[in-house]
Amino acid sequence: MSELEPEGLPGRKAEGSVEIAASPDMVWRALTDATELARWFPLEARVEPGEGGSVYMSWKNEYAGESKILVWDPPHHLRTTWGFDPHGVAQVTDYLLEARSGNTFLRVVTSGFPEGASWDAWIEGTRRGWVFELASLKHYLERHRGEDRQVAYVRRRVPLTHQQIWDRLLDAASGLPLRRGRTVDDEPLVQYAAVVDDPADSLMRVSVEPCLPTIDARDVTLWLSAWGPTRGAVSALEQQWSQALVGLFPEGRAP
Repeated sequence: MSELEPEGLPGRKAEGSVEIAASPDMVWRALTDATELARWFPLEARVEPGEGGSVYMSWKNEYAGESKILVWDPPHHLRTTWGFDPHGVAQVTDYLLEARSGNTFLRVVTSGFPEGASWDAWIEGTRRGWVFELASLKHYLERHRGEDRQVAYVRRRVPLTHQQIWDRLLDAASGLPLRRGRTVDDEPLVQYAAVVDDPADSLMRVSVEPCLPTIDARDVTLWLSAWGPTRGAVSALEQQWSQALVGLFPEGRAP
């Protein structure tokens, strides 16, 4: 087993990795300090550091929960329980940091997903989520380190298939900024992410994610992270996006 290969839990995994032009100590702090976490990952965070401690994260309380810290080995290895799984399935997430020629290579592995096709969409959504979140971490540490973040975040639950949703999202008349900017990830049916110029050097994500197996619908999410003095522009954009989602998906509802 290599240094970057966690034991994890039995079952399937969703993982991602990124190389960041920052020291392992800086990356560790971004993963474990509440103020730093809120500058690239959740909207709100609280951290009780150390093994046996906890990490609380919230996205407008739509997704919120507290994860227990199982491994605390700065600045090399952090392991937490995954506190947001609604299926009652045990999962852990390992964050493994390795210094590489002045940079840090970070690998994130969420393990413990059950076998079976019913979990395919959930696992793929988690994997694509890590693609975006690690890009957000890299963008923050390399270009906006120490800056507070403003977020535009709107979500609508839609009783349509992934394909039907993306057909509407990609329609030129939707008014949404898809396929613009420097692309971070472009995987139709799952997500589109890019660095955009308005507001300046912001990171945008449009995603379609599965809900609970008992809910025949998908969550459509529009997200934008902007750093610096952008509060007015971000607030206006959030309102514009909210109206656009209602217009595109009148059969949907708030989660």
